[in-house]
Amino acid sequence: MSVTIHTTLGDLKFEIFCDTAPRTAFNFLALAASGYYDGTTFHRNMRAFMIQGGDPTGTGKGGESIWGGTFDDEFHPDNVHDKRGMLSMANKGPGTNRSQFFITYERQPHLNNVYTVFGRMLEGWDVLDAMERLPVQGGPKKSVANKPLDPPVIQRITIHANPLADEGIVYRNKTGPPEKN
Repeated sequence: MSVTIHTTLGDLKFEIFCDTAPRTAFNFLALAASGYYDGTTFHRNMRAFMIQGGDPTGTGKGGESIWGGTFDDEFHPDNVHDKRGMLSMANKGPGTNRSQFFITYERQPHLNNVYTVFGRMLEGWDVLDAMERLPVQGGPKKSVANKPLDPPVIQRITIHANPLADEGIVYRNKTGPPEKN
């Protein structure tokens, strides 16, 4: 299962972990398929740490899951922040996943079992390098200190294959079991 995030800086291709983070994958893929992420920015950029996007308000305070509101974390021993290019959900604490996500610039083991890893980068390393080099506003105000001066925009997301959809698997609500359509 893979997707390409088309940005104003170039393309980032990811494998999505539908097997080990199925609810999170379902949320991301459903939002992507609906065009939810189209036109949104990467609003937070911290060198040697990560770049964050997926907030339609561009502030880092917005976004909803496909079910509205939040949903629980999904941790799996194989899904860890062990290298550059890991794709994870951003949250405000346990069980507060919505639409925002981040991509790591290097390994971040302290994030394991705190943020749900649901993918890994396959292609676009030069684009991720360019993102990491982007200048940020800086200053003491946390809400804008790490905001890129010229934030990359997600133009669209191409879903190359979606085994959840192919098998008719849906998560009708944020806590219930998967169902066949």
